[in-house]
Amino acid sequence: MLRFLLIACVVVVVPLYGHANPTEETKENDFLDLVDGDGNVLIQARGVAGVNAEARAQGLSFPALGYWSPEGHCFVKPAPGDCNGVFKR
Repeated sequence: MLRFLLIACVVVVVPLYGHANPTEETKENDFLDLVDGDGNVLIQARGVAGVNAEARAQGLSFPALGYWSPEGHCFVKPAPGDCNGVFKR
């Protein structure tokens, strides 16, 4: 029984590590790798809220694979500039 519980917990927790952290930006090189990924869509808008709104309008899958901006301000409120996000089609 304990073995089953342990396996169930691992099955639930491990996939969570594959998702982007929705409160911090992805490192630049990792983000560029996501942009080049097959079936991935790049969205650019003002701040993370704008990126998410545009992704929803386009019917893209959530959560985002990652967010990034050269100035590092995707999660600053109010957003001082553009943010980039990558989503699955």
